[in-house]
Amino acid sequence: MKIPESFLHPHFYSNQDNISIKTYDLKDIIAVPFKFDIAYYMGAAPDQLPWEMTSDSIPDILTSWREKEILLNSLHETRDRKEARKQILLPIAWYLQLLFWMNGQPVRGLTGWKKEVGRLQWKPVNVEERLEFVIKKPEMYHSFIQLQQLYTESAKLFYKMKALEKK
Repeated sequence: MKIPESFLHPHFYSNQDNISIKTYDLKDIIAVPFKFDIAYYMGAAPDQLPWEMTSDSIPDILTSWREKEILLNSLHETRDRKEARKQILLPIAWYLQLLFWMNGQPVRGLTGWKKEVGRLQWKPVNVEERLEFVIKKPEMYHSFIQLQQLYTESAKLFYKMKALEKK
């Protein structure tokens, strides 16, 4: 399937990219960012959606982030900005998924993400400005630190939200 225009972003997808939506696996959340969101808007989503089963999907994202975080940290220690830029792009996509999904909704697209994030109930303070900085300059060490903090704050919010749901 061709990537819809609303999901085209130079960090993630271009006009030439395609994704397969014939099969779905929870591993796709990590390997193929926004696959479930795109399929949902194209009317081809599976029965189980990650924003409806956050107890499975969000911990997978957080685990993948922790693994990538170690690599990113070592890349910044060696000042390999070029490789750091390549390696941080997936975690940025995962973070957008995490942010929307923990609010029980799919990512609507990447063109107006800032406005959409502004409407979310569960989110870190000033997430729009902070994430915009990360997206604009992903190779910078400060962007990595900012993304690290956003993940930490969002994980706390997610588990707080889950605890409140149980009450």
